Amino acid sequence: MARIVFVDDEADMLGTLRDAFTELGHEVHTAEDGREGLRLILDKEPDLAFVDMRLGGMKGMEILREVKAQKPGIKTIMLTGYNDSQIDADAMKHGALMCLHKPVGLKELADIIEKYA
Repeated sequence: MARIVFVDDEADMLGTLRDAFTELGHEVHTAEDGREGLRLILDKEPDLAFVDMRLGGMKGMEILREVKAQKPGIKTIMLTGYNDSQIDADAMKHGALMCLHKPVGLKELADIIEKYA
């Protein structure tokens, strides 16, 4: 199964994601803060990292750039609650696998994990 990191400032959502994907057999790590999320991603070297664009401590785009500079092989998927094509384009330009728009369902995430992990 996959090693996954979710970085988002919504604690309830992180709990749901952790529980759902751990139950499916994945190794799941979560962080509510950008700096902690970056540390987790670099330390755990996940198969997939899901990173929210807007976080405390460090913004999602900063995390993406740092991950790609230090560990370019880590597949990173950006999450955003804003429907802005410029955000999507910037994320892809900096190496994101894709940019997902919230809300994202568990089935959609499970399909992405199965396909890319």
